[in-house]
Amino acid sequence: MSRKKSSRGAPRYRPQRECAVTLSHYVLRPRLRDLLLQFLVHKNPFYLLSALSMIAGCFAINSDLSPRAGELGKLLYLLAILNGYEAIVIALGLYLIKKRKIIRDGRTLLLIEAPFLVDLIFLNAEAGSVAFQIGIILNLLALCLALLKAGIVLRVLNGRISRADSAFIAAELATLFMLPSAFKWLEHRGAITGLHFYLAWWVVGLLLISYEVLGRWFGRGDELKPGVGRTIRHLYVALPIVSLIAHLGMLHWVYNVDFMAADLSPIFLGAAVALHRIIPAAVGPRVMALAMAALLSANHPELFAIHLAGKWVLTPGLLMTVAAYLAFAYTLRLRHAMYVLLAGFSIVMFIWTAPMMLQLALICRDGIRKGLTMMEQALPKTAFQWGMTALTGAFAFLALGAALSLRHAPHEEAPEPPPAT
Repeated sequence: MSRKKSSRGAPRYRPQRECAVTLSHYVLRPRLRDLLLQFLVHKNPFYLLSALSMIAGCFAINSDLSPRAGELGKLLYLLAILNGYEAIVIALGLYLIKKRKIIRDGRTLLLIEAPFLVDLIFLNAEAGSVAFQIGIILNLLALCLALLKAGIVLRVLNGRISRADSAFIAAELATLFMLPSAFKWLEHRGAITGLHFYLAWWVVGLLLISYEVLGRWFGRGDELKPGVGRTIRHLYVALPIVSLIAHLGMLHWVYNVDFMAADLSPIFLGAAVALHRIIPAAVGPRVMALAMAALLSANHPELFAIHLAGKWVLTPGLLMTVAAYLAFAYTLRLRHAMYVLLAGFSIVMFIWTAPMMLQLALICRDGIRKGLTMMEQALPKTAFQWGMTALTGAFAFLALGAALSLRHAPHEEAPEPPPAT
C-alpha cells in the first residue's frame, strides 16, 4: 500500500518485499573432496613429492653402486638422469614465472632445484672418489653444467647481475666440485692428515673473505628489488658454502681423520669479514666471531709448528690471532685501521726487539756502575788531598776566567766627565 504526502511534488514511497532468509541456525560444512581439491590446487605438493622421490632414488642407487668395482657406467647413467631432471625443473620453473606469471609454483620449483645444483646428495663426490683422471673429468663436466644452470636461472630472473656475485658463485661451485679430486690427488702422494683438512677449511674461510673483497673490488652492484629473483640470487650465494661445509665434514669420515675445533676457526674468520658486506654496522657480531676464531685455534699446536728467525714459533693459534687482528683492521674505516695496524706493528716490534733491549739495558747498567766506581776512586780521601784539589781548582778556575776575558773584543773606556764648577 502506498501513501502520498500533502506537500506537492514530494516523492512516493513504495514498500519493499521482505525476502531475507535467516541462516543463523545452519552451518555449511565443506566436503572432504572440496578441501582436498583446494589443498592440491593452492599448495601443489606434487613438486615436493617429485623432489623427494628423486632424492630417495639417488641415495638408494648411490648406496648400491661401487665405481671402483667397474660400475662407473651406472654412475654416469644416474648423473645423466639427475641433470636431465634438473633441466626440466629449471625450464618449467622459469616458464611459470616469466610466461604464466605463476610466481609461487615457479619459485617452489627453483627452490627445490637448488640442492641438486650444489650436490647436496653427494653424487659428484662419489664420482670424484674413482680414479683421479676419470674423477677430475667427471667433476669438470659437472662443474660446467652447474655454472650453465646457475647462469641461465640468474640471467632470466635478474637480467645482468654484478660481477662480484658472478665471480663468487663461480668460485664456490669450482671449489665444491673439485674438492673430491683434490683429496684424491693428495691421497696418491701420501696419507691424508689433519693438516690437509685444516688447509681445506682455510680455503672455505678464504672463500667467505673473498665475498667482501670481490664486492669492494668489482663494486657491489645495484640492489635488486624484493622478489623471486633476489631470493634465488641470495640462495645461490649462500647454499654452495653450506654444501661445501657438508662435503668437508663427510670427507673427514671417508678418510678417517678426526675433526678438531681449529677446523672451524677459518669459518668464523671468513664469516666476520663477509658480515662486513652484509651488515656493515654490526661491529659486535664481527668482534665476537673473530674472538671465537682465535679461541678455537688456541689449543692445537700439534698441527704444525714452524720456527721463524729463531724467535717465533708459528702455530695455528698464532696464525689465527694475526689473521683475526688483520681482519678486524680491514673492517674498520681507513683512518682507524691505520691506527690499529700501527699499534699492532709497535707491539710486534717491541716483542721482537725485547731481547736486544734487555741486553742494551744491561750494558748501560754495567757502564754506569764502572763510572761510579772510577768517580769514587778519584775523590780525595785526606785533608792534604782535599787541599791539593782546592789549589788545582784555583789554577783551573783562573785559567777559565782568563780564557773568557780574552774572548771579549777590546773597547776604549769612556772619558771622565769634567768636574763640576
